[in-house]
Amino acid sequence: MNCLFNKVAAATPLLRVADTNYNAEKIIEIINDATKKGAEIIVFPELCITSASCGDMFKNGSLLISAKKALSRIIEETKNLNSTNIVGLPIASNDKIYNCAVVFKKGEIIDVTSKQLLSHNESRWFSFSNNKSEIIKAIGCTDNCQYSNSNNISVAIGKDLVTYDNNYSNEIVAIPFVFPEIIGYYDSIQNRLKSISKTKQNVIILASAGMGESSTDYAYAGATLIVENGKILAEGKRFSNKNSFIITDIDINQLKQEREHKENYINLSNIEPENNIELSYENDYENILRGKIRQNPFIPEDKDALSKRCEEIFNIQTYALIKRFEHTYCNKAVIGISGGLDSTLALLVAVNAFDKMGIDRANITAITMPGFGTTNRTYNNAVNMIKELGATFKEISIKDACLQHFKDIEHDINIHNVTYENSQARERTQILMDYANKISALHLGTGDMSELALGWATYNGDHISMYNVNCSIPKTLAKYMVDWVAQNNKGVIRDILMDVVNTPISPELTPADENGNIKQKTEDIVGPYELHDFFIYYLLRYNFSVNQIFSLAKTAFEGKYENDYIKHWLKIFIRRFFTQQFKRSCLNDGPAVGVISLSPRGGLNMPSDISSNIWLDECDKL
Repeated sequence: MNCLFNKVAAATPLLRVADTNYNAEKIIEIINDATKKGAEIIVFPELCITSASCGDMFKNGSLLISAKKALSRIIEETKNLNSTNIVGLPIASNDKIYNCAVVFKKGEIIDVTSKQLLSHNESRWFSFSNNKSEIIKAIGCTDNCQYSNSNNISVAIGKDLVTYDNNYSNEIVAIPFVFPEIIGYYDSIQNRLKSISKTKQNVIILASAGMGESSTDYAYAGATLIVENGKILAEGKRFSNKNSFIITDIDINQLKQEREHKENYINLSNIEPENNIELSYENDYENILRGKIRQNPFIPEDKDALSKRCEEIFNIQTYALIKRFEHTYCNKAVIGISGGLDSTLALLVAVNAFDKMGIDRANITAITMPGFGTTNRTYNNAVNMIKELGATFKEISIKDACLQHFKDIEHDINIHNVTYENSQARERTQILMDYANKISALHLGTGDMSELALGWATYNGDHISMYNVNCSIPKTLAKYMVDWVAQNNKGVIRDILMDVVNTPISPELTPADENGNIKQKTEDIVGPYELHDFFIYYLLRYNFSVNQIFSLAKTAFEGKYENDYIKHWLKIFIRRFFTQQFKRSCLNDGPAVGVISLSPRGGLNMPSDISSNIWLDECDKL
């Protein structure tokens, strides 16, 4: 391979998790299409033959064998084409499994690379090896698959380039990647790659996994990017539910000349590698050091940044939901609508997903379930919103069912305790689940991250669903999300959404006041959500102690809340956060949108019976 490449491509095939035959077909389709357009190098995502979200199935012999067969098929069916292709798959050898990228052209394997930088989860399945011969032998090369040691393309899998960038000195660096769509992460990767390509004067081709990956806990957007000498030559559209690739010309001769004539070529071995690309909503650490603490760390202060943030999160929610519908071969949804923030946001996401899938909005059955505490304001907003959005409206009162239930369990209806409240929440969930079964639909959950952190959800009631699009949205952000959708609409629906934003937060499980207004206000019971979201952020994002969180909160909310008030709700938060882990240990699937996630699988790993004593003791000493 001594030629200079002129056209390169980065591709994201539409995959199915662990369906290697299907994935091979999609990869072959892209190779054929991109080659027809002149692509001489085509880079595919990390582990694209199996998909990257197989979890413990990566250790399964059947999957590993089928992945090798799929690779052989791809190589065989593209042997008459001139493109050099880089695909990813797991390869087993000597009781170890390697996350590999294989480079092949015209029926021959040119090179193979094993991923070096393995995350904690990846280390559960994969090992690293620099013995290429061992891996090539493990692939089981046939006569049409001969290893050649001639290659002028460097291949860095995932963050390997960022951490070990001095090893990749060729003019072209291919990056098969997979990363969940966490807000802010793609921008960080993009900036880092521009910096590296400028310093090393090379071309970087990145292809990352798309929405065919599992949406159990994350959404994958399928980022594709081609950068030359610090400049973006081509950038693909993220969030696509079909095969896609970008293709562009590159100028290797120019890069070679610049390399030869640059007098002060920077050796990246002298630059400290960026081991941890920032994954948070905002990088507040420098602000903390300067004493500039924001009251709402989940909310960008700049209006344009906030709008971009809302759009990005809305896309993550939408495309994660689309993946779930496509995986289940389902085209119907059931969702309970209360007229509050969370159910409104979930309905808006569902509507957007159905529009993207080309499914009639009438296939969304939105059920309002009036109870003992439902007010005219929330009821009317729920009914009018459902009708304006074009979903199928259904009303099912829970009063008679709850009265019968109270009779069955011998509960006095005049005692408005936790039994009274939770019975209503469980009745609503039973209706939603059973109606979803009746019409072969998915029941969509609506609970947000702040409620989950506080345990402010009825176990086996609103705590559970078939898929929850809001599970990583803090309450303070949900308000801005609905407001953002409202600002991008007009007329009646905009007015309804704005009134939802301005409605006091309430589960409406106890009767209204004498004027028919909301009597049970959540923040009167558990405290201000802006405080709790502040506590969540600094406890889980930075692992700060109680004393540190309190100090930051005093600075951030000076003039708004008294110190004793902050201290009171901080202790409530700590107590609820630790005692309510049992509700989070069995959470249903739903996409993370930021680095903070409460999922028991990919987010918060904490036992349900952990003691909170040391944190509560610290609260008492504040």
